[in-house]
Amino acid sequence: MPTLSPPELQIRAITRSDYHYLVSVLDRWWGGPGGQRIDPLFFYELGDDALVAERDGEVIGFLLGLVTPREPRLGYVHLVGIHPDHRRRGVGRELYERFAERCRRAGATKLKALGAKGHEGSIRFHEAVGFHAREAPDYAGPGRTRIVFERDL
Repeated sequence: MPTLSPPELQIRAITRSDYHYLVSVLDRWWGGPGGQRIDPLFFYELGDDALVAERDGEVIGFLLGLVTPREPRLGYVHLVGIHPDHRRRGVGRELYERFAERCRRAGATKLKALGAKGHEGSIRFHEAVGFHAREAPDYAGPGRTRIVFERDL
């Protein structure tokens, strides 16, 4: 599949109206329950850095992230979703790069994301876009290992 690029792909700030749409499609995009993982906090309170990718006016991806207020500032990616018909076309990479630009402008020096152990596709993607992955036992509580992805800006 060819990579999407401007003007085919538009990246914009996420809005409150995007919330209802994304909650309604995420279970289809991910092939299972996922809509409850989209916290409205990112749309209503923390949406300044979260992004949406569109093609021809249709939302085809999103990145929920924020810049932490404490020093050193960190760009934290909470959740990313790409429409299944648009995967492996550079949408996720472009969302991450635009988010990284916003984080740099806000004074962040590093990006961070978390993943579940065993999700090899996520590990491969994050490594392909420059993240280093490490396994962190008990990161999310006793017996809840996470993969921590980090990348310098």
